[in-house]
Amino acid sequence: MTSLEDCPPIKKADNDANSSRNTKGAVTQHAITPPSSRPNPYCFPERQLFTGLIYNGVAVKHHPVSVDPITHTKNIRSLQMRSDDLIITAFPKCGTHWVSEMLHMMVRGTTDYATQPKEFNMLEFIEDLTVLDQMTSPRFFNSHLYIAHLPEQVVEKKVKLVHLIRNPKDCAVSFYYHVKHHASEKFTFDNFVKGYTAEDYLALSHQFNYLRQMSQFEKAHPDHPIIHIHYEDLKKDPVPILQGLSEFVGIQISRKFCDDVASACGFEHLKQADVARELPKNVTTCFSEVNIYRKGMVGDWKNTFTVAQNEMFDQFMAKQEEKGLSYNFRWQ
Repeated sequence: MTSLEDCPPIKKADNDANSSRNTKGAVTQHAITPPSSRPNPYCFPERQLFTGLIYNGVAVKHHPVSVDPITHTKNIRSLQMRSDDLIITAFPKCGTHWVSEMLHMMVRGTTDYATQPKEFNMLEFIEDLTVLDQMTSPRFFNSHLYIAHLPEQVVEKKVKLVHLIRNPKDCAVSFYYHVKHHASEKFTFDNFVKGYTAEDYLALSHQFNYLRQMSQFEKAHPDHPIIHIHYEDLKKDPVPILQGLSEFVGIQISRKFCDDVASACGFEHLKQADVARELPKNVTTCFSEVNIYRKGMVGDWKNTFTVAQNEMFDQFMAKQEEKGLSYNFRWQ
């Protein structure tokens, strides 16, 4: 059993939020307990913890940039978008790297890998956002940000959104191992499940809240161009998914080329390709280790969850479904 003394307390955010206003865009403290006095009983790594900052109704996460989280979020919100822009949007560990590489190949008409990994086009990871103005169209970005923190002009310019979905148990397992690289040995999977289902520790919250906000966005903007791609469908048969994606983007590619892209973007091939590509310096400065690829499997949660953990997660999922979810999951 992990005691409160085993883990450090959640530190107060550097950009202190003293305002209690509830107007749009206001910065507010956490409504329950100030972050400086909240415990961290499950030993989550500091960069994943709730910062105590809220902007536009959504918690703000620390990102590997030099400016404070609120300023960086505001800068992203005010970005000038183009009508032919596209954003891959997803909760972490749902296949963003995978689809980003596929899109690069499809648009460029080649199975050569991008010279830079997707972190260079990840909105929240970009140190100097002004460099985006110099990019040639069409521009492709990716992000784990909630809709409320994406550029405001996404709606006005009808920026295409590629939304990725993965079954929540595989997603949780992958997320745990991704975060574990920045945590102490006390950050066990059992601690992760307890903290994740408690809904009171992670700045990003959990996958269900992410999906819920996407659903709300769709209901508010029914004519917005969005395509939903399930991780499991890509694993099972990527070619028809790639064909649908090409139509969504507005390019014509042959089935043979789809086959070639699917092969080139196989898990082990992508893993090897990333070895030769350097991450942005601001990312490597903030993270001593960045491990994107682990197994890439479907159904690996069965090898990880104990019976008790699975029951806890099922109860959590049932509560989330009661709140309403508009997306079905692919269970294999």
